[in-house]
Amino acid sequence: MRHSKFIYPRLAISFASILVATLLSYGASAFAGPIEKLPGRWTGYGQITLLNGASERVKCIATYFLKKGMRANRKNINHNLRCASTSYRIDATANLTVKTRSIAGEWRERTYSTGGAASGRITPSGLRLSIKGDGFQALFAVRTTSRCRQSIEISPLQGLDIKKLTIALIRGC
Repeated sequence: MRHSKFIYPRLAISFASILVATLLSYGASAFAGPIEKLPGRWTGYGQITLLNGASERVKCIATYFLKKGMRANRKNINHNLRCASTSYRIDATANLTVKTRSIAGEWRERTYSTGGAASGRITPSGLRLSIKGDGFQALFAVRTTSRCRQSIEISPLQGLDIKKLTIALIRGC
């Protein structure tokens, strides 16, 4: 019986250590999945909805490049988005740094020669950003539903006559 006094506390400590290590590793990797699914070339179609209610179909290509950051726990995402319709063209890039669950960086739009700051967070299915520049502000959401399917939604809050841009993208899997 003497051994039982020592075995149970040791088992409890071992179990607690394993549980804590598991939870910590889950917490660190729970939001890594959506980012890890991004790299590659995605193509598809979407819809631009104007403030006046009219809408147009757009064709889009998005590419993502993921690099490990120079500092621990950081990753860099380079994102390119090109869309075109009969009346609109978007040629945007973003250079973002991911640290744990937060994202920060800068974006550029070549067609309109503008750019600014981007910040946001990782979600379980992708990322949500607020992008701001001179006279422009928008919400930008990427949702990756699988390795092969993704959607992007851009909702300008200021600066454009666009109400919303929604895009459904796929890639060969």
